[in-house]
Amino acid sequence: MDRPIVGVSVSLDPGVRLAAGVDYVYLKRRYGTAIQAAGGTPVLLVPESGLEAAMSLCDAVVISGGDDLPRRFEPDAPDVGGAAPEVAERVAWDRDLVEAAAAAGRPLLGVCYGMQLLNLHFGGTLHGDLAAALPDAQDHGGAGRFVEHSLRVRGDHPALSGVGAAVASCHRQAIDAVAEGFEALAEADDGVVEAIVRGDLLGVEWHPEADATAGAVYGWLVARARRASR
Repeated sequence: MDRPIVGVSVSLDPGVRLAAGVDYVYLKRRYGTAIQAAGGTPVLLVPESGLEAAMSLCDAVVISGGDDLPRRFEPDAPDVGGAAPEVAERVAWDRDLVEAAAAAGRPLLGVCYGMQLLNLHFGGTLHGDLAAALPDAQDHGGAGRFVEHSLRVRGDHPALSGVGAAVASCHRQAIDAVAEGFEALAEADDGVVEAIVRGDLLGVEWHPEADATAGAVYGWLVARARRASR
């Protein structure tokens, strides 16, 4: 397959942010631009798509960035007291996508919130508020504010080939305990985990579609999608 189909999860707005009383789905265009430049064809995955159609159509999946998550996925676990908790419907849909992609052997990339959700889904935990949990941590941005910082890359994973220059960071939460079976691939200079992997499930804490790492990260996803679809 010359151009694998890459499904991208979307943000949901139940009539709060964009227009009062009107439900919207939305996504920053640069996700599609990065996927197209890497050789894939992007499509949007909304809850109405349904898992069967999504997995039938897509050769790979991206869980895009989003808002705050709870520290762990457990019954009655309290939400983090952040300014913008993620919409519950979106969290449920994204978890379904992660589970379905893993079961079907589809490559999956989790970006920022997407990496955090991936880690939580498989049993890891988060620092609900990075600045409060690790007062000595460097500035990682958040609440729509991007900063740049460097990475310390562990090992030789192709998705991080050449990565190490400044990356675009925008997160107020971060991984605490890495989920069992996953490996930490990269960290910031302050030790905050910035990338995790288990087979074809990859999470990155920064936004590669917003910096010079897009070619490596999205290129890896599209290459894995081509291989998986053969």
